[in-house]
Amino acid sequence: MSRIFFPLAFLLGAVLLLAVACWPVKEGGKEDPGREASKETVPGAEVGRQAPDFTLPAPDGKKVTLSSLRGKPVVLNFWATWCPPCREEMPAIQEFYRQKGREVEVLAVNLTSSERSPGAVQEFLKENGYTFPVLLDGRGEVAGLYLVRAIPTTFFLDGDGVIRYRHTGPLTLQDMLEILAKLPPSGK
Repeated sequence: MSRIFFPLAFLLGAVLLLAVACWPVKEGGKEDPGREASKETVPGAEVGRQAPDFTLPAPDGKKVTLSSLRGKPVVLNFWATWCPPCREEMPAIQEFYRQKGREVEVLAVNLTSSERSPGAVQEFLKENGYTFPVLLDGRGEVAGLYLVRAIPTTFFLDGDGVIRYRHTGPLTLQDMLEILAKLPPSGK
């Protein structure tokens, strides 16, 4: 009997200790409001979460920080020059940028770590006449932050920096316009 009692008592004690350690902190009989943050304020790559912030260079060397673009919706597209679906999508992104570039920030994040060279990216953009903003993810760290497993992957962020839509695969111009129309206004 004691062979069963002591391990059972130990297990019960460990469970109680864990429960007490995880119990919400209370002040004046109320739960601490800072203890549990809103899903929209906790960074993460999931829809409904605050988009993880990052700073990346453009091909010209100028650095862009995502959080500095708050106030406008952001279309964040992960792509590579060697990717056929990405190439298929590029003309739609260019047209979307031409039509909506004043009201929406477009950032095409190139997975530069998978390219022959950063020069290959510049050459591709120039040859095809693409003028939308491109950032170079030289080590794939930002793609990792956003849990990008296949490309193209596109995120639509509202003006407050919250991820509202995620799509893997190529998008058409019509797809992008429809998704943009569904984004909530800033400061909702």
